[in-house]
Formats: sequence, structure tokens, C-alpha cells
Amino acid sequence: MAIVCAAATGSEPVALPVAELPEPPVSLAPEIASLQAQIDELRETLARTAAEKSRTAPKPNKLSPHGKPTLDLGGQLQADTVYFSQDAESIAAVGDLQDGTQFRRLRLVARGTTWKQFQYALGVDFALANQPSYLDNYLEANEVPWLQNVRAGHFFEPFSLERVTQNRNNTFMERSLVDTFAPARNMGVMAFGWAESELATWQIGTFRTNSDNVGNDSFDSGQALTMRGTWLPYWDDDTDGHSYLHLGAAYSYRATSQNQVRFRNTPEIRKAQPIGSPSANPAAPPFAPIFVDTGNISADSFQLFDPEFALILGPVSLQSEYAFAFVDQIDGPQLFFNGYMAQLSWFLTGEHRPYDRHAGIHTRMPVRDEFFLVRSGRGRRFGLGAWELAARFSNITLNDKNIQGNNMTDFTAGLNWYLNPYSRVKFNYVRAFLEDTRVGNSLTDAFGLRLDTEF
Repeated sequence: MAIVCAAATGSEPVALPVAELPEPPVSLAPEIASLQAQIDELRETLARTAAEKSRTAPKPNKLSPHGKPTLDLGGQLQADTVYFSQDAESIAAVGDLQDGTQFRRLRLVARGTTWKQFQYALGVDFALANQPSYLDNYLEANEVPWLQNVRAGHFFEPFSLERVTQNRNNTFMERSLVDTFAPARNMGVMAFGWAESELATWQIGTFRTNSDNVGNDSFDSGQALTMRGTWLPYWDDDTDGHSYLHLGAAYSYRATSQNQVRFRNTPEIRKAQPIGSPSANPAAPPFAPIFVDTGNISADSFQLFDPEFALILGPVSLQSEYAFAFVDQIDGPQLFFNGYMAQLSWFLTGEHRPYDRHAGIHTRMPVRDEFFLVRSGRGRRFGLGAWELAARFSNITLNDKNIQGNNMTDFTAGLNWYLNPYSRVKFNYVRAFLEDTRVGNSLTDAFGLRLDTEF
């Protein structure tokens, strides 16, 4: 072999003889092949990661190339199987709870842009309350001077980290007992934004206190003022947020609907009960095993408070909330109700819980090794998916002065299997301790299995 080169003066090229390089020893061939396979596998892993980031990245706020509004269709399916075990006191307090299966959520959604900085959302759930119910249905303006973003329509009020985080991105099948005090979706208008550093967010809005599941308000339900702020005192830039500390707080002042307010909830698992099932609480609806219930309280207004905490250290997550309410009774003393929860989770496969720094919520979790088959440079192999162990302790107190709505403590253990970022299988065990002023203390065990997928 020879190398041909030319002098800087432009003279004719000169061929310089070079000794032939020897072929690599045969003994190194397996190592070279193995190294090449590892390189190929790394390339495919990087390609999958880039594709996943592309799918989960916020959509650009612009029109389609043809100048028409954009449309992204999606949906969600959650199928549950639930079993109960009760002692005699539990049956006396809440009735004989029936095992069974149900669609917890069955949703169709659409999102997109309408013109330049305007976005919209449309959503319907065909499983909630056994009838179509409206989800997020709103119009949103972005890049608004001073206010940053403004949203109007039917959507979640900005209250509670657990509530405003999408259900599929929460750890357990159901939200904790703290959710008793969190307003659901209501008709309203909200301004929201974030700091330039992306370490803090703010939201403030006014809503109808109690519009129904389709956004209607046929009665004088009153008006509410709700606000929430979050702060990240610690964010690990080196790992792009594999570790962080979230602090937040929310407040809501609410005029009552028809001069009445009511707080009630189930244990941290839900199963529709058949019509006619016995219940010691005549105010409880026939389709839900209600355990704690204040009944209707005559009141002019009430206030809600909710401090938030979440610490993520790689695969380990710690989260806690404490919500409480002050109720201004009509012709009665002021009432105080409260609830708290603390939960711990650990990803056995090393994933972490990601975070949206523009909304102050948890987001969809990437899966390192998707189940079931994964392509690699060495052919096909099985993937484990992501596995998570979790435990939660929560409590609610609805007994105060002249109101006896019962107290309850829940312990929930969970095992989650993430097949990929869009499909999950969740198993929850709930032990509910109920303090009932009529029949005494009781114990209920509940077991739940959920198949959850979205598109």
C-alpha cells in the first residue's frame, strides 16, 4: 500500500511506500462483533429516546402548513376489577359492598390550535356516572401581555398537586382522601404562567362553585376564587430533573350553591354499586360506597387551603398534602374539616417521575425498557417494562361540633407495571378504618386491578 501526497509548491504527487497493515487477529473477531452489536443497540436506544421526546414534547403553537386549525385526537380506557372484604360493623355502616368490574374511564379527547396563539380542548367521558360527562372543554390564549396565558371554559380549578396532575400520571388507582376538598372541573376563566427561570408557576381564576358534569349551572351556585402557586427550590440541571423538590400551596374562597355545602368520599378505591344496595346513610348515592359524609350543611361560604410537597430523588419519590376547610354555617358555629396524606414510591427499574415546569405537575413517565418485545442489534429480546412499588397513608376528619360526617384512615399499597409510556397495569390494596358515630369502628379491605391505556 502507498500514500500519495503533493508538495505545497504544487509539484507532481509522490507515492510514498507504506507497509501493509496486518489484518486483525482472528481471535479478536468475536470481541469486535460484540462491540459492534453494542454500538448498534446504543444507536437504537438513542433513536427510541429521541422519538419519545419528540412525541411528548409540547406541540408548537402554530398553524398547520396549510393555514388551517390543527386537530389531535386521543383517548383513554381504564378497566377495573374490584373485590371487597368487610367486617360486620362495616356492613352495618355502609352496606354489603359488591365485587365486580367496570370502566372507570372511557374517554375521547381532541386538542389543537385555532389561530396563531389560540389553543382548544374538547373531551367527553362515557364511563363517569354512567352517562356522558364533559372533561376539559376550553379555549386558551397564549403569549398574552402581562397575563401570559388565559383559559376559559370547563376545566380543573388550580387546586392540589394530586388533583391537577392527570390521573394516568398519579401513582395510585385513585386520588387520596385529601381529594375530598379539591374542587373538580367547573366553568370559569383562569390566567396562568411561569417564571422565566421555570422554577415557579402561578394560576388564578374565578369559577362557578358547583357547575355539573356537563358544565351547566341551572341554579345560583355562587362564584369561587381559586389560586395556586408552586416553587422548585431544588432542580438537578445535570440530570435534567431526575431529582427535584416541589413546594406549592393553593387557596379557594367559595360562595355556596343554594346556601349548602357538602363533603363526602369513599375509600381510595371506587366501584359502582347496584341500585337498591343497602346503606346506613340515606343521603349516599346508590352508585358509590360512601364512607364519610357531612350531609348538606347550611352555609354562606367556605374556604379551602392546601399546601403541597414532593421530593424526587431519582427512582424514589416522596409526596404529601394537607387540605383543610373552614365553613361559615348559617345560624351555627364555624366548622373545621381536614385531611392529609403521605406517600412513598420506588421504581425498581430505575425510572424517575418527570415534572412539567410550566404547570407545576407530574407528567408521563418514560420507560427505559418497554414490554413486550424490543428490537436490538442482537435480534429481539424481552423487555421488563418499568416496575414501581408504592405505599400511602391518608386520613380525613369530617366530625366537628354539630356535624358528624365520620372519620376515616386509609392505608394503600400499590404495585405498578408500566408496559410502555402509554399503557399501565396497576394493583392496589386498600385497608380502610372507619370511625362511625352510629355503629362504631369498622374495617374494610379492598383489592383493585386496573388496565390503563391511552392514545
